[in-house]
Amino acid sequence: HKMMADPDAVIIDVRNVYESAIGHFQPPSSGAELIIPPVRHSFEFPRWFNQAETKEKLKGKKVMMYCTGGIRCERATALLDQMEKCQGDFDTKGIYHCRGGIERYMKTFPEGGFWKGRNYLFDRRLEQVPEQKSGKALEEDVESWCSVCRKPWGIYRGAKVCAVEECKIPVVVCNDCQGADPRKMKCPMCSAGEKFSLRQLSPPRLVNLENATRKRKHLGANLQASAKKSKHANKEPSKRLFVGKLPLVTDVASIGEALGTRVKTIKWILDQERGLFYGSAFV
Repeated sequence: HKMMADPDAVIIDVRNVYESAIGHFQPPSSGAELIIPPVRHSFEFPRWFNQAETKEKLKGKKVMMYCTGGIRCERATALLDQMEKCQGDFDTKGIYHCRGGIERYMKTFPEGGFWKGRNYLFDRRLEQVPEQKSGKALEEDVESWCSVCRKPWGIYRGAKVCAVEECKIPVVVCNDCQGADPRKMKCPMCSAGEKFSLRQLSPPRLVNLENATRKRKHLGANLQASAKKSKHANKEPSKRLFVGKLPLVTDVASIGEALGTRVKTIKWILDQERGLFYGSAFV
C-alpha cells in the first residue's frame, strides 16, 4: 500500500484484461505507474514480459504485481526474478507481490484504499467490493462500458463472451442489452482491432537450475519424508489450528468470534527476514 505512493515504482496487474476492465488499483497521481498488460489469457503473460519495450519500462524500477488471491502474482514474480537472473541486460530495484491479493487488501482496507472498482471473481459471488465503500463511490469508479450500447457499465452478467472466435473472453453487457444479437458483443481489444499479437511472440527462454539436480534430490526427499512420517507415527493429533489470510489488522477476540470458540493461546507467525505479520497464525 505504501509503495504505491513511490514514483520510482511500477505496479502490474497480472490478471486477464477483462478482469482489470471492471476494477484495478489506482496509485496516487504522484506515485507508482499502473501497468495493465493487454493479456486475454494467462499463457500470453510471459510473452508480454519478454517484449523489449516491457523490460525497458521495468528496468531500474521497483516492480510490484497483484492478482485476485495472490497465486498468479507470486508465479509472475518468480518468472520475473528468473528472467533477471538469466538475462544480464535486465535489472530492477526489487520485485514484490501483494500477499493474499486483492481479496486480502480489501479486508485490510475496507474503505477501498487505492482500489478502484470491483474485483472480478471466478466463483458464484462474481465480484467483490470494499465493504465500507458507498454505492455512489462505486458508480464513480466505473470505467468499463456495455459492449452493445456503449453506456458505462461495471458488472458482468449473463455469461456473455466476445463474438470473435479466437477470443471468447467475457464481455460486459448491460441489463437492457442482454437479449441483443451476440454477434454485436465484442471485447474492447477486438473492437479496437487488436489481432492477438502477443500470441505470435516467443516466451522467455530460461534455464531452470533445479532440473539438473531434480532426479538426484528426488530419492533423498523420499527418504526424508519416510523418516519424518515414522517419527510422528505414535504422537497424538495436534490441537493447534493454522489460520491464514487474516486481515493485517486483527486481534484474538476477532479470530475467536470467527471460529465460534474461545482462543486459549495464539502464536502470530512473523516473516523471518523482516519480522512483520502477514496474516497467518496458530491458535
